[in-house]
Amino acid sequence: MEILQVLLDPILPVFAIMAFGFAMGRAGKTGVEDARLLNRFAMSILLPVFIFGLIANTSIQSFSFVPVMIYLVVQIVIFSCGFLVALHLFGRTPAESILLGFCGVFGNNALYVLPMSVLLYGQANVLPVTSIVTLDAIFAFGLSMLALQIISLGKASPVSIALGIARLPMLQAIVVGLIVSLAGIAVPAPVNTFVRFSGAGAAPVALYALGVVLSQTRFQPDRLVISFTLVKLLLFPAMIWLGLEMFAAQDDGRNLFLLASAAPAGAMSFSLAMLYHVRTDAIAQIIILTSVLSLITLAMLA
Repeated sequence: MEILQVLLDPILPVFAIMAFGFAMGRAGKTGVEDARLLNRFAMSILLPVFIFGLIANTSIQSFSFVPVMIYLVVQIVIFSCGFLVALHLFGRTPAESILLGFCGVFGNNALYVLPMSVLLYGQANVLPVTSIVTLDAIFAFGLSMLALQIISLGKASPVSIALGIARLPMLQAIVVGLIVSLAGIAVPAPVNTFVRFSGAGAAPVALYALGVVLSQTRFQPDRLVISFTLVKLLLFPAMIWLGLEMFAAQDDGRNLFLLASAAPAGAMSFSLAMLYHVRTDAIAQIIILTSVLSLITLAMLA
């Protein structure tokens, strides 16, 4: 009964905006180009605002060091293996291989698990999930975007690459948020109001746009799609669980770290694919499969 209650609220209501976008896309009410514009707006404005507020208002020094390091090490190992498998075994391009490896380790925590956790446990009790969102923003997301930017700029000079990267709103938000947090600077109340008001739109806008584009995706899962779906749903959480059992079994936030690892493949992988004009069919199918299949596992863990 508790699992059903958690599934009905808040998991399905958060999931519903993506399903609504899917339905509107199928009905022809919102087109793919509209969704791309919404995605660019979310990625360039709303999500950077959200990420800045998240990092700037979080005491990074208070993060549980051992579980966060376990999470980071597992991410590095599985991302690296996923990248090599996609590149050499499945013959995908370097850019798509980066995003497929990213799918295997980057959960939809900022747009999906964090708002769900806040509804379940309250803002004051979700520091483990916040720490994973921050970790993902700085390392998994930031470094993947960095690699994609370098690939997109090709053989440009180091200066032009550096300037191109410096112009990315997401990385700017990460850097400024880190400076504010580490320096202990209090964010002014009007800025926090703007961040809360605008950043709250990041998740629904991005998930709606994702649903629209997914509605036009031909669903034909192949070995690659199934393999990376299993990596995200089974291998990654299993490795996180093993690491926590071995090195952080007594940590108070252990279950929330595990919940974060079980999140469906992040919508940001799809957003980055659209942003950098990378093939999206496999990534879209992985997101669909993990989003649907993770509904029950998230309810059980929550």
